[in-house]
Amino acid sequence: MATGARVRTTTIRVRDHFVNARFGRTARERFRAAASPDLRAALTAPGNAWVDFRLFVEASELVCSMFGGGDIALAREIGRFGAETNIGTWRGVVHRILSPRMFLGIAAGLWSHHYDSGRLVLEPVDEATLRMKLLDFPQPHLTHCLAIEGWIERTIELGRPRSVKVRKTACRLDGGAACEILATWE
Repeated sequence: MATGARVRTTTIRVRDHFVNARFGRTARERFRAAASPDLRAALTAPGNAWVDFRLFVEASELVCSMFGGGDIALAREIGRFGAETNIGTWRGVVHRILSPRMFLGIAAGLWSHHYDSGRLVLEPVDEATLRMKLLDFPQPHLTHCLAIEGWIERTIELGRPRSVKVRKTACRLDGGAACEILATWE
């Protein structure tokens, strides 16, 4: 069943790397064994292909059920892990030069490298507050919102700011016009 959105396999593989880093190689083997054949192929195939968004949801929910006692909040930790993994060796340079607003603006511009639909729009509120809206994404899912929220939080924390607070303020799943996340920092 197609959801209308596709995601890159590298984005899905963050879940696989998260399991390996947090719970070990044996846990990752169990995770892969529990995955559907389509998800297993996305986790292990070389390259960076486009696959149906349902595999992102499956991978996220599977991690949460296997390693989070069913608590979907673990998806936020996966997002935080992804932020650290993605920044890599550029961390020091990027965060010394760019403000959180500038860095997140660049990241929002790279949305289409990870997803084939939707867009992340930034709306500055003041110098230390930023509202982000996920617009035009065909099918919202809580694991996706939580992962994005965690990614934003950790991305800001990796830089100079202190006292970072990130929270969802609206969600299409709750009837909102868009999924919105508010980030504040000192």
